[in-house]
Amino acid sequence: MANAKTTTPEQKAQQNFLEILKEFKDAMLVTHGSTTGLHARPMAIAATDQDGSLWFITGSDTSKVLEIEQDSTVVAVMQSSLKALSVSGRAELSRDRNKIHELWREPFRVWFKGKDDPNLVLIRLNPTEAEYWDTSGAQGIKFALRFAKAYVTGQSMTDDERDDVNTHAKVNL
Repeated sequence: MANAKTTTPEQKAQQNFLEILKEFKDAMLVTHGSTTGLHARPMAIAATDQDGSLWFITGSDTSKVLEIEQDSTVVAVMQSSLKALSVSGRAELSRDRNKIHELWREPFRVWFKGKDDPNLVLIRLNPTEAEYWDTSGAQGIKFALRFAKAYVTGQSMTDDERDDVNTHAKVNL
């Protein structure tokens, strides 16, 4: 009998991260402001790569571009009613016209003149770490039951109960 391929908790966490990431269409992109400290703003996610990299389209004259040029460390945060995700890493700016054309979607016209707008620039978030929380589906029911048991008994949830890879994990990328 052939050996069945087993999935490690780290591999399962990475799979979960990528599945959850693909569900989000928008993120709060957090950069380091030059005088204001951290600066967050909502951004449409233009694309998600297989490695978890995120792509955003913006104008070259925006404060986020200046902030990334000064400090490329960024975080993207996403949340729905049952799932949350943060992705940390380094941002890089690109003016690659072919990639801009590939990622262009007509709703972006609200902010730009079109895909040939010379002001367009891409931000690619190259992830180094991510963390997710998922309380949807069956894992959400299990988590709610563990939460209720801890609450009724007056005991704290253990790390193992809180950090089941199906509901929460940190992922190094």
